[in-house]
Amino acid sequence: MRKILFIVTLAVFTAACNTNKSKTSSDASATDTVEQKTETTPEVADLYGKEWKLIELNGKPVVLDSTFSKKPLLIFDKENRVSGNMGCNSFGGNVELKGTDGITFSHITATQMACPNLKVEQGFLDVMNNAKSFTTESNTLSLKNEKGEITAKLTTAEK
Repeated sequence: MRKILFIVTLAVFTAACNTNKSKTSSDASATDTVEQKTETTPEVADLYGKEWKLIELNGKPVVLDSTFSKKPLLIFDKENRVSGNMGCNSFGGNVELKGTDGITFSHITATQMACPNLKVEQGFLDVMNNAKSFTTESNTLSLKNEKGEITAKLTTAEK
């Protein structure tokens, strides 16, 4: 148990160290402008305050090992951070929202426990690393690659 706690703590610390805290005043005001613009768009506002559960990966329904109860999920916060679970391993990182539908995940770090569902976990991580845009419709979030192909679908329940 101590080893798992140490790994999770190390992953969170590593993610925190990767955040760029030093900005010039012009960088900060440019970032503030982008954040204000994206937070007011309906699709971006729909991302926050929800747990997005992975239901489809690369056009196929997500099937998990029945002996393992954790489900892959994604949580966005308004500090340009993302966190969640890939089915076993927890992760955290940065997210940049651009305009009304642009998205880029970066500095994703995760625990590295050996467990079932590793194929799903790697696929989910690949989708996040290659996501370029998104759409929300009702309670479904679709992540898309650079070709505009849907690579993941997630559904939500209010937190």
